[in-house]
Amino acid sequence: MKIVITLSLCFISICLNAQDRQFVHTYQSNTLQRGAIDLEIWSTWRTGREYFYNRLDSRIEFEVGLSDKLQTALYLNSSHKAFGASIDTLGGIADTTIDGITSESEFSISSEWKLNLIDFNTSPFGLAVYTEFGFAPNEFEIENKIILDTRNEKNTFAINLVNEYATKFEVVKGKKIRSWEAEPEIDLAYMHFFKPNLGLGLEIRNNNEIENNKWNFSALFAGPTLFYTTSNYFLILNILPQWANLHKTDDAPNNRVLNAREKLEVRLLWGFNL
Repeated sequence: MKIVITLSLCFISICLNAQDRQFVHTYQSNTLQRGAIDLEIWSTWRTGREYFYNRLDSRIEFEVGLSDKLQTALYLNSSHKAFGASIDTLGGIADTTIDGITSESEFSISSEWKLNLIDFNTSPFGLAVYTEFGFAPNEFEIENKIILDTRNEKNTFAINLVNEYATKFEVVKGKKIRSWEAEPEIDLAYMHFFKPNLGLGLEIRNNNEIENNKWNFSALFAGPTLFYTTSNYFLILNILPQWANLHKTDDAPNNRVLNAREKLEVRLLWGFNL
C-alpha cells in the first residue's frame, strides 16, 4: 500500500511540475519549474441573458517558469459577441422596438505573474500571490489574487481571494468619459482523483461588481470540473451555471444577474508541455 501511495504522489508531482493548474477558474499555488514552458488554449462559451446573448472568448497563453518559485505568461485574448438590443437599466430586458442581432469583437493582451511563497510539498498548505495586467484599446485592467491550496494523493482543495480593477474609456455626445469598476471575487475548488491523472471536482465562484463606488450585484456560480492529464498535455472542462444573486439592487433586481452576467458558462482548457 505504501508503494502505491508513493508512486501516486510521484506521478502527481511530475504532472504538477509540468503544469500549474487542475481547475479553469481557481488557481493553485504551485509554479512551473525553471525553464518549463506551457502552451494553453482556452475556449469559453457564455450564453443566456434576459435578451438574446451569446459570447465566445478565446485565449492563447504562453507560460514560462522563470525560477522554481516564479512564473510569467503572455495571453492573446479575443472575444466575440452576438446579442439583441436590451434596456439594461430595467434589469436587462429585451428592447422590442429594435430588430436584428448585433455582433462585436474585441482583442487584448495580458501579462501574468505568479510567485510561490509557501510550497505545499514541504508545508501543510501552499501560498502564492498573482497579478495580471490586461491591455485593450479602451480599457486597462489589473487582477490580483491570493492563492491558498492543500492536497494529498486523492484530493485537492483551493481558494482564491480575487480583486479585478478596470478603468474604461467611452465617448458620450462627443466627450470622452472615463469610468472604473472593481470585481471582488471568491473562488473555491475541490477535486477528487479517481486515478493519478484523472479527477472530477467542483468549482464555486462568487463574483461581485462595484462600479463608481456602487455595489451592483453578487452573482453565485457553481459547477463541475473534469481534469485529465498525460505526460505531454492536459485537458480541463468546466460547466458553470449561475445559481443566485446574493445582493439585489436596482441595477440587478432579480434572483439571478442576467443583464451583466450569463446563465451558463462552459470553458475548455487544453494545455501542452513544450
